[in-house]
Formats: sequence, structure tokens, C-alpha cells
Amino acid sequence: MSCVATSSVPRVAPRAANARRARADRVARRTSSCGLGRPAATTAEASVVDVASIEDAWIAGSLERCAVGEGVVKGLREGALARLATARMPNQRIEEYRFTDLAPLVTQKPSKADPALAAGVVASAWTLAEADKSRVVLIDGLFSEALSNLSGVGSAITVGAVSVGAATSDALGAVSGTHGGIFVDLNAACASDVLVVTIPTNTHMTTPLHVLQLSTASGEGCSASAPRLVVDVGQGASLDLVEEFACVTGTGKQSAYWLNGVCELAVGANASVKHSMVQNQTRAAVHTRATYVTQGEESEYSLAEISVGGRIGRHDLHIKQLGPRTVTSLACFNLSGAGQCLDLHSSVVLDFEEGKTDQVHKCIVSASTGRGVFDGNVRVNRYAQRTNAGQISRNLLLVPKATVNVKPNLQIVADDVVCTHGCTVSDLEEEALFYIQSRGLSPTTARSLLVAGFGLEIASKLTGKELRVRVEKAVRDALDQDDVVMVA
Repeated sequence: MSCVATSSVPRVAPRAANARRARADRVARRTSSCGLGRPAATTAEASVVDVASIEDAWIAGSLERCAVGEGVVKGLREGALARLATARMPNQRIEEYRFTDLAPLVTQKPSKADPALAAGVVASAWTLAEADKSRVVLIDGLFSEALSNLSGVGSAITVGAVSVGAATSDALGAVSGTHGGIFVDLNAACASDVLVVTIPTNTHMTTPLHVLQLSTASGEGCSASAPRLVVDVGQGASLDLVEEFACVTGTGKQSAYWLNGVCELAVGANASVKHSMVQNQTRAAVHTRATYVTQGEESEYSLAEISVGGRIGRHDLHIKQLGPRTVTSLACFNLSGAGQCLDLHSSVVLDFEEGKTDQVHKCIVSASTGRGVFDGNVRVNRYAQRTNAGQISRNLLLVPKATVNVKPNLQIVADDVVCTHGCTVSDLEEEALFYIQSRGLSPTTARSLLVAGFGLEIASKLTGKELRVRVEKAVRDALDQDDVVMVA
């Protein structure tokens, strides 16, 4: 049984509403006056003034503790603070968070990660031979020059952090600034660095770019980081991007921490981007990530994503077609165990003709307290004629009371299209188990092979043998935690 609220928007007394509007107007005036010759406030002054205008107590406290005012891009931060002034943390009465309970985050008091913990970090456990000389390491959102190696990156290609002098890109905030949500604005307000990647026109990066994002946890409270990545791939260029998220060994197996990341990726006309993403945080972590992709004419973008860790793991993926004949391929595998909620919200908007998009989502829920969430929206607008779009979600529930909430959503306005979508939710199929057992294998071995192979289709798309081996181990370790018997 569920309770239904009479209204999703609370009634506000006139006096309170007037006060709210007045505070929002003051924030807007303060933001707009920054370019009219008014002296810029110091970091400390900005922090006090801006936080004082925030209505939501949790947002205000988080901004204050996470050192608001240290955002590296001034205009981006000020716009975010203006929106946050009247924002409210989402709850389960809001449709986009209906199945994702943010209590593990909002009951914490996030604070800026301790820089001292970054000094002793060793990143040798996350190697990728193909990207040995094209590797970027971010620790709690900050660029680590000592652990990064960019000696193999061509001179025409720019890979650098704003903190060490890199220029920002036009793609920064271009989409997220107008179509972002509350977590995107929190990132803009708190980000202490931005990693900028620029691939010039007709330039091909011959090696993968490995971006390793490590988090530390002090064991006291909830440490927070706000990494930000902006990638601009020029016309006719290509890039193989590998992102990996993990917690530094020994700094917080059971400690709470929060990574709130944003990636903006502009794919130019005739350009190609292959994107591998592995999220393997601890089960005490909260991982929120927003990815914004724009695709120019005849460009190709493919994403292979594996999510295993996090008490909450939420990925908001937005893809916008900017020209005809684009190709988009999305593949995601989530493994949700005890006490975990792994959530993928994706949106693909097609506005031009002859586009192709294919999305495969797979999820295993291996514990009765685990939850998987998928909300996939593909919108084929009026002028996107001759579009070919497919979407499928397959979900495997290994134990009773395991939960998955799936909403594949295909919206078609054009009339000359080929579009399909579907969803399955089940335990392992008896026919498949019988077929494997008929080859002389035990029921335990048969079940183990089917579970292990369920996400193999997605994992095989990842770049690099070492990465695929780490993913396989992470999946096996996660299943072991939930007492799912696996055969070596």
C-alpha cells in the first residue's frame, strides 16, 4: 500500500511567499551586478553572503561546509547559487526521485574532503596499459599532477586542469547551466577544479584517455567532492575516454563519502567518441553523476557503463542530437546488493532525420534490500524522420523481495520511424538452467555461469583488458558479499 500526497507543491502563506521572492530577487540582483563594475567579493565574503540567501537548510549547510565560493568558474558558480537560493532537496514525492530515497545523503552533513588524505594516495591498483602515458588522476575532484602522466598526449591535444592554468572550454556550462538539476548546481557551486579536454578538428587521439577519479574518506562525518570534466571533440576528431571511480584503499571501507560529479561532452560533426565508465565505490558511499552529451551531424557516441558500488548510485544521462544521421549506442549494467539503490535516468532527444540510437540496460538485484531503478526516455520529435531507435531493459532478481523499478519510455512525434522498446523482469530462466545442466554441470555451477554471463555483453564493450578484469573481480566480490555462490 502506498500513501498519495494531495499536492506535490506545499501551500505557502502570502507573507512567506513574498519573503521568498524578495530573497530570490536579491540573489538575482547580486548576480547580475557582478559585471557592472562592482568590486568582486572575497571568497570569505561570498561564502557568507551567498549561503545566507539559501532557503533550504541542508543545501545551505552543505555549501558552507564544502567551501562555497571556491568554485573555479565564477559565472558558473554565481548562476548556480541564484538557482539554489529557492531550491529544495528532492524527495520521493517528486517523480524523478520516486524510487530513489536520498535519506542516506540528507541525514549526513557533508563537508569538504580533507586535502591531507590525498598526500599518501597510491594509484597503482588502477592501471591501464593502453593509457599508461595518457592518464589523469583526480583525488577528491582535484587534479593530481604527481600521479598523472600525459607524456603520450599529442601536442595538438589539450588535457589539463583549470587549477594548473588550463583555459576553460565553451562547452563548460553550455547545456548543464540551463538543463541541470540541483546536484549539477551544487557541483557548480562547490567544484574546486575542472578537467578540460580539447581534441582539435580532424585530430585522432591514438591512445585511450584514462581519467581516474579517486575518493578519500576520513572516517569522521561525510566527506564530499565535486569533480567536473568538460570534453570538446572537434569536427572529424575521435577520442576513447575511460572514466573510473573508486575509493582509495584503507581510507574508508565503511566511512560515508559523497562524490557529486558532472561531465559535459560536445561531439562535433563527423566526430567519434567511445566512452567507458566504471563506478566501483564502497557501499557506504553516495555517488551522484550527471553526463551531458551533444552530438553534431553524422557523429558517433557509444557508452559502456558498469555500476557496482555506492549505497546510492545515481546517473543522470542526457543526450541531445544537434544534426542529422547521428549514431548513439548506450549500454549499462548495474549490480545492486544489500542496502544499495542503483539508479539510471537517461534522456535521448532526437530532432533531426536519420538518427540511430540503441540502448541496452541490464540490472541484477542480489539482495532483498537491494533496488535497481531505470527511467529511460527516448523522444523522437517531429522533424526526426527515418529515425531508428531501440531500447531494452533486462532485469534479474536473484532473491525474494528484491526490487527493480523500470520505466522504458519511447515518445514518438515523427511518423516515418522504426522504434522498439521492451522490458523483462525475472529470475534465471528454467530453460537456460536445464540446458546447461544437461551438459553435465551441477545446478550451482549452472546458476553461477548464467549470473556471471548476464552482464558480460556490457563488460566486453569496455576499453582495456585490465579494466575488464577489475570489473569482473568487482562483480564477483559484490556477489560474494550477498552470499551469491559463484564458481571460479
